[in-house]
Amino acid sequence: MGLAYHQTDCPHYKLVCIRQLRPGMALFQFQIYSSDTGDWKIRTLTLDTPWSLFRKGVYWNGAIHWAPCFRNHFYFKIEAEQVQRLPLPVDMKSFEFMTMYFGESRGHLHLTLLIDSDETSSHLNVYEMLGDHSGWFVKYQLQLHEICGAFPEMTCSSYDFDVVDVVRGVKEEDTFIVLRISCKLIRYNVHDKSFRQMSDVINYAFRKDPFAHHRYIETLAYF
Repeated sequence: MGLAYHQTDCPHYKLVCIRQLRPGMALFQFQIYSSDTGDWKIRTLTLDTPWSLFRKGVYWNGAIHWAPCFRNHFYFKIEAEQVQRLPLPVDMKSFEFMTMYFGESRGHLHLTLLIDSDETSSHLNVYEMLGDHSGWFVKYQLQLHEICGAFPEMTCSSYDFDVVDVVRGVKEEDTFIVLRISCKLIRYNVHDKSFRQMSDVINYAFRKDPFAHHRYIETLAYF
């Protein structure tokens, strides 16, 4: 289930619930609730993709997106009630990559890939999607040997780290990337390439699932 909501549209929102009608079948039901009308719409679509693709959807630009993999890359346009194919970055057309992060910040959709050329030239590419969904471009790049130099415990041979979040600032120089290195949370400023430790207490559950986190936002709701 995904929540389609943007602060500028407050208080209106939509819920998108996706269910596979039968295990092993390529038939999916998209149920869309609108707070504007209080009604549900149902759309049944045939998609040759595993059910697991539809976990952890990201809302951006009027659509819900899912982290692309080599053969499955889709997004759902909510108003049109259509599934479209999401373009892949050029680097994703080979098998020498690993998806590290997929998310949105301040109206920008980001995809982060680990490009594993060799131990001296491996790097992280942070891509941004064009507003018309026509393609990706490299917005930021991190050289892994520089991170290893600052944090030897990362061990360059195995790269024990995760990309937790890409956070765009109001100003470009305020943009930073949150990394999990060993048992530490590190803030990397993309403008001046500086590092700052945010926390050194990370439990096993977080390391096992690097997506088990949420951004802090102001809210009147009690959880």
